[in-house]
Amino acid sequence: MNKSGIIILNKPQGLTTNHLIQRLKRKLNVKKIGHAGTLDPLATGVVICLINSGTKLSDYFLNENKAYEVTMKLFKSTDTYDSDGKIIEEQERFEIKKEEVEKVVSKFNGLTYEQEPPMYSAIKVEGKKLYEYARENQVVKVKKRNITINSLTLDKYEEDEITMTVYCSKGTYIRSLIVDIAKELNTIAHVTRLNRIESGNFKIVDAVSLDDCEESNLIEMFEAVKMANYEIFKLEDTLNIEHGKKIELKTENDIVFISNKADQLIACYEREKNNLFKCKRGGLNI
Repeated sequence: MNKSGIIILNKPQGLTTNHLIQRLKRKLNVKKIGHAGTLDPLATGVVICLINSGTKLSDYFLNENKAYEVTMKLFKSTDTYDSDGKIIEEQERFEIKKEEVEKVVSKFNGLTYEQEPPMYSAIKVEGKKLYEYARENQVVKVKKRNITINSLTLDKYEEDEITMTVYCSKGTYIRSLIVDIAKELNTIAHVTRLNRIESGNFKIVDAVSLDDCEESNLIEMFEAVKMANYEIFKLEDTLNIEHGKKIELKTENDIVFISNKADQLIACYEREKNNLFKCKRGGLNI
């Protein structure tokens, strides 16, 4: 397949994000492939797959807010913070009233705080991924991240399991959130189910399974950027854009895309000062 753009896949459980996109690459005979946000093997849901020149758009989809459905199991903790890991602690069950759960959920709803990422994650410290340190039983200092839980709602609470819907900022680890919620309930917990329902403006209803995916599911680059709510300027003459020259634009947005009249994306531009914009990423049509 020579076309470029994105495909929204619904990742099945038990597969790494990299395995998912490599299977898609083979299935559709794609030259170059990437993704805009990894999911844990346990997790299901929205993965934005970047096809051919679509890989150049990674940063513009990666930094968007996300939404998840998550189920946590109380009174047991694992080394990975989810049920794929090894149980490292078990507590004797005690009663936690629904009102207590609602109170803690309410506390995290709209909260901005410094979150500590799980040791089993792909964050790099001194060039090495955290999960590599974890597998070698090495302790490293992990820098906390400033994240925001835009919305947190309680969907169900029964049989020591809490199910919630989370809308959050980029960089949020849902596994860490569940551990933090458990601490507020004076207990421990781990994730048993995690489903990403939104990544930016791309939703689970837009997603297709790997088995059902066809070339016709490709969203071309112009349309993908438009769906992501970026402003696109269509120009008659794009020679200066192709040469990466600065241009003047009247807009309130600091990042915009430039296309030709045939709806081919040429470049991404960012504000330098006032109405002057400089090239941030060129060659989008190559």
